[in-house]
Amino acid sequence: MSKEAVLVSNGPGELYTWVKPVLDELRSRSPDVKVTISLIPCQFATGHESSIARSFGADGVTTPAEFLSFMATGKRPKALGRSGGFVLSLGGNAAFAIRLARRLGYPAYRYHFIPIWNRHLRLLFVHDVDAERRAQQLGAPRERVRRVGNLVADVVEASELVEAPGFPHILLFPGSRDPFAVALIPLLLSLADALSPHYPGARFVWPVSELLTNRTLEEGIAARQKVFPGSVAGQREGTVITTPSGARVEMIPESERYRHMRSADLAVTIPGTNTLELGIAGVPTIVLLPMNMNKLEAIPLEGAGNWLGLIPLIGKPLKRQAVRLFANRLSLPISLPNRITGEDLMVEVREDLSRDQVAAQTAALIDNPVDRARRRARLLETMPGPGATRQLVSEILVDAR
Repeated sequence: MSKEAVLVSNGPGELYTWVKPVLDELRSRSPDVKVTISLIPCQFATGHESSIARSFGADGVTTPAEFLSFMATGKRPKALGRSGGFVLSLGGNAAFAIRLARRLGYPAYRYHFIPIWNRHLRLLFVHDVDAERRAQQLGAPRERVRRVGNLVADVVEASELVEAPGFPHILLFPGSRDPFAVALIPLLLSLADALSPHYPGARFVWPVSELLTNRTLEEGIAARQKVFPGSVAGQREGTVITTPSGARVEMIPESERYRHMRSADLAVTIPGTNTLELGIAGVPTIVLLPMNMNKLEAIPLEGAGNWLGLIPLIGKPLKRQAVRLFANRLSLPISLPNRITGEDLMVEVREDLSRDQVAAQTAALIDNPVDRARRRARLLETMPGPGATRQLVSEILVDAR
């Protein structure tokens, strides 16, 4: 059996949802295996990756700087062993993980939602049938692709419920991109402000993205960009924001979001991968694609359209046009659960937004327990279930003997 497992990753999301469950499963199945987390360079990294990785209890953590030094000079980081093992890529550039594996003399494996194939991989793990098919179309031999499921489902399943969730327990997600969140934070604060008098037992929770800067948090809470009608400012004391009507919005670390997803009655968010996470948790959700903001290019899109904004000079206008086209002319759902199932499981709102409009949509969902129960039941029936981590680790432990 291999003596070292090197888990390669790049950012907080991948660390929490992919690396942590795999590490825990390895610890459970093979306590004698040395587990090292190797962080690689990434343009989306926050700078907190090393501290996050060390909190997981791995035997060692190597930094992106150590990775680059090892690749350039051959100077081996002390955390990496010398007695055999394997490398598993769990996020970031697959080429980096493969180079590390070749330098160490270990077999390389990869799990990712984007099934890019490389001939130096021993096995490529994917999450669904479509990804499996795409991997084979990109040249992956059928016998070297394994469909194991979605690792996020295991993280959600393993999360404990929160105490005293309140009713309704509402999650607020203004996004992780500064130009967009700074405008949406005041709108979501105004939503809590409008609902609180009608639902005195409500608990409003904001899982704060680690990608947001302190400046964005300050300006957003102070509502310095009131893009949406009815937006309000709040007063922050520590991790609690109080709105003018007295609503309390709790700011929690992003790493705790799954506990609250399991306990939530509903959520309000923008499009993105968190719609899949909310779907896996069975949370009825209102997904907002606001068209009345001055920085439409900050809205994330799936595929190549998302990268138009990076083109010099003309990128931002192209991205704004792509967002308008996506919202107004295409019939594609903006939430991943609706796109996956073809059903109306999440409430999608793609138009000019205001506090009153969003509050009305949210109140309608709160006041209709039958509809919420229907949506929750179908989400739990149709979204990926747990078990991916166990299958992935089993496959590697057998293959890497």
